Amino acid sequence: MTEITDVRSFGDARRLILQTIMQIRDGGLDVSQGMAIAANMKVLNDNIQCEINAAKLCLLAEERGKSFGNIVPMGTRLIGNDN
Repeated sequence: MTEITDVRSFGDARRLILQTIMQIRDGGLDVSQGMAIAANMKVLNDNIQCEINAAKLCLLAEERGKSFGNIVPMGTRLIGNDN
C-alpha cells in the first residue's frame, strides 16, 4: 500500500485509516498513537456526517419550495478545499 501523505479526498481518508490499522497490526505504530489518531478520525467522521445531514436538509427544503443555496455533489468535495 502506498503511504498516504496528502489527504485530499474521502478515498484518501479511507486509505489513511486502513494504513493506520495496518501499521498498528505490523507493530510500526504504538497502540496509544493509534488510539489518538482514531479519536481524531472520529471527530472528522462526525464533521462529515454533519455535512451530509445539512445536504439532506437542503434537499428536503427544496422539495418544499425553499432554498438554502448550492448543494455540493456528495463524493466529489475535496478535503481542505478553500473554494
